[in-house]
Amino acid sequence: MSASDSAQTSRVLVELCVDDLEGALVADREGADRIELCADLLEGGTTPSMGTILAVLDAVERVGVQIIVRPRGGDFVYSEAEVDVMCRDLRAIAGAASGARTPVGVVVGALTTAGEVDAAALRRLIDAAAPLPVTFHKAFDATSDLLAAYDVLAAAGVERVLTSGGPHPALQGVEVLAELVRWSRADAAAPTVLVGGSVRPANVREILDATGATEVHLRAQTASPRGDGTLRTDPDVVRDLFAALENPATDTLSDASVVIAVDIGGTNLKGAIVDASGRTIASRSVGVGATGDESIARIIELLQGLRAHTEQSGHHVVGIGVVTPGMVEAENGIVRYASTLDWTDVPLGPILSAELGVPVEIGHDVRSSGLAESLFGASKGVANSVLVAIGTGVAASILSGGHPVVGAVTTAGELGHIPAIPDGEPCTCGQHGCLEVYLSGAGIARRYAAAGGEPGLDAAAISVRLGHDPVADRVWADGVHALALGLKSVTLLIDPAVIVLAGGVSRAGGLLLDPLRAELAQSLVWREAPEIRVSELGTAGGRIGAAVLAFRASGHGEVVDRWTTADVLAEEPRA
Repeated sequence: MSASDSAQTSRVLVELCVDDLEGALVADREGADRIELCADLLEGGTTPSMGTILAVLDAVERVGVQIIVRPRGGDFVYSEAEVDVMCRDLRAIAGAASGARTPVGVVVGALTTAGEVDAAALRRLIDAAAPLPVTFHKAFDATSDLLAAYDVLAAAGVERVLTSGGPHPALQGVEVLAELVRWSRADAAAPTVLVGGSVRPANVREILDATGATEVHLRAQTASPRGDGTLRTDPDVVRDLFAALENPATDTLSDASVVIAVDIGGTNLKGAIVDASGRTIASRSVGVGATGDESIARIIELLQGLRAHTEQSGHHVVGIGVVTPGMVEAENGIVRYASTLDWTDVPLGPILSAELGVPVEIGHDVRSSGLAESLFGASKGVANSVLVAIGTGVAASILSGGHPVVGAVTTAGELGHIPAIPDGEPCTCGQHGCLEVYLSGAGIARRYAAAGGEPGLDAAAISVRLGHDPVADRVWADGVHALALGLKSVTLLIDPAVIVLAGGVSRAGGLLLDPLRAELAQSLVWREAPEIRVSELGTAGGRIGAAVLAFRASGHGEVVDRWTTADVLAEEPRA
């Protein structure tokens, strides 16, 4: 029997992740089989208060209750003191569950610093929870070897594992999920596979058909009618899920299928509706908010407006891609830090997915532009390339062997903060002599005015004065020198075949390219310099990259292979 056959002939068990009594009652009323009761869902779920636990156990009449025990957000490596706290919580929950009307279990997880299941901690947690059954939560997806981790859980007696098949949405992990389901069925004592991770009514049937799984987990939440930025469990989403479970999935996109791509800039949010041919069929732009929360609200408003436009035109949205500056954990959709947006540890992907009800992928703006350039632009077909975006600051997207280089803390590519000039001028980052102090839109304008040039001119206006303004000549030469030193370091470390320049300063053309190529070639004494090109996609790179991410999130990333440069650059009407 195939995975698809098995999924269609087995009853699908539905578990809803809820964070309050109201959500538990919605699940109980609408026919869910279980709930996972949590607090602080925006942190991935932490231990709910005992008051909430008791209220839910007293109120529900039929739905099973799984209670997460997780002392904090962040990673899953716990100290002895934290494990002690978890054990105390588990014993208290086991006591509270003794008189419950419906089945009760607990959800835990613990890892070592090596990315393996912490078997010793898990043994303590299971013993403390007895006699309650134990589910291992999505810490599983952060392990270095999922199949080895599954064996550890099986040996420990874990009843169930919540997983998306890796650090990405479930739709992107169907092959691993299918393998785990096969392992589960081969041994009656092995943990059941509970599939979760951006599961929505729009994709649940496809996920189940591809994996053979018979249990799904999701947050059926939308914005609270209170309008305060909080979420609530939405009965309509639950009903849509059950309706989807009764209908077979479609394996191909229809002509009406589109995605929404959003490029978050320093001052504007640019959104576009993109069809399966890569063409933008409508776009809209709004300003960013004055605060971090306001910016999130503006993004949601932009997405809702674009989705309404698609519905009016007979299309339907199958995925969303959002690219943003900052430190981005793309695998879980969290923006760890974005100074210009006043964001710290913002789970942007989960927020938007819950609000819009479709899969969402979050990417870094410059890396996404580099991805787009490698697919359709100046570095198309080049496996080893670097895109250097020169705007207000300077950042790079590095492609090595066809794969993006992200780094341990997702900050690979901070080219603007390479110390190009020893003991040079101070940078806002706290260092001295950073490349972007000398060659960025802001740096050129600031240094030109400080050196006695006409104040108020931007880099483009200053470049026009080259050859007849000594101050402009000197400032420009300093910038070219700093960039050449930075690109020399990139060349020696990364060995790119092509370096692509993007952003406003790159539009200076030969005024920048000619001296830069000459200086870089002269500095690389023993080897040839890589080819330097100017972006072919320009300001559209972020939008195109976001559209690629959106189709990948939808499970239909293969359509991108059919796109042409002409299609992705086609002019679009305003929405």
